[in-house]
Amino acid sequence: MKIAIMTDMEGVAGILNFEDWVLPGGTYYEEGKKLLTEEVNAAICGFCDAGADEIVVIDGHGHGGVNPILLDPRALYSRGWAVYHQFGLNDNFDAVAWIGQHAKAGTVRSHMTHTMSLDIIDSRINGVSYGEFGRIAMISGMYGTRAIFGSGERAFVEEAKALLPHIHAVEVKYGVNTDNGVNCTTEEYRKYNLGAVHVHPSVARERIYAGAKAALTDFIKNPEKFKVFCPEPPYVLETWFRKKGNAPAYKEIRRHDTDLMALFSAPQEIIPEGKYEKPY
Repeated sequence: MKIAIMTDMEGVAGILNFEDWVLPGGTYYEEGKKLLTEEVNAAICGFCDAGADEIVVIDGHGHGGVNPILLDPRALYSRGWAVYHQFGLNDNFDAVAWIGQHAKAGTVRSHMTHTMSLDIIDSRINGVSYGEFGRIAMISGMYGTRAIFGSGERAFVEEAKALLPHIHAVEVKYGVNTDNGVNCTTEEYRKYNLGAVHVHPSVARERIYAGAKAALTDFIKNPEKFKVFCPEPPYVLETWFRKKGNAPAYKEIRRHDTDLMALFSAPQEIIPEGKYEKPY
């Protein structure tokens, strides 16, 4: 049983903001990496205790979020991929999981939420809004890999279960902002969703261990319960971008008739602000 663990930092308990915790040079960046790595280690323990034979930890945070020295030695560490949007995922994995995941941009009551970057208001494939979780679930599904577990903020858990009702997921914090921030500039949105209530990191790790163990146990007993997820072609990717500095807002459209991976680097059509409807 081979498991891919996709990681991010913003959904980790104790991670408080962008500048201090998840960016190089931030006061607590190294502490943030430790917090993420210990949550990952909790998942590794849970998966191993449930029967995993091989685990690959995919460091999906933009600047890197896992401390390889502190990582459980039973796992392999993956960083730097030939095709960036593929994140090293392929048809060799039986299941995929997420640690430290946040909700998609525009989600209310979320924390440090965004989709790929803070510039994006919303991103939709074939008319359905997806965040970073949804995109990885689709790419995994393209290879026949099933999503079984995730941990992060409460808004992510709700997003994941709405998209994939079978997935096991645990929350480690929840955001408190009740507005989606659709009218924010990039600079404003960076500081928009920083209010949250966190469990203690030790409690988060206990939840993750138990959740990962239960998820893989369930998957081994009934794999068909966990549906393969991938939309049908042809593909249309629509992305709305915020105003940033002196650059106006705009919408980007990419299309591909057959290939999901090729969609993300397909030629782009730009629609300037005022000639499209906002997504919310």
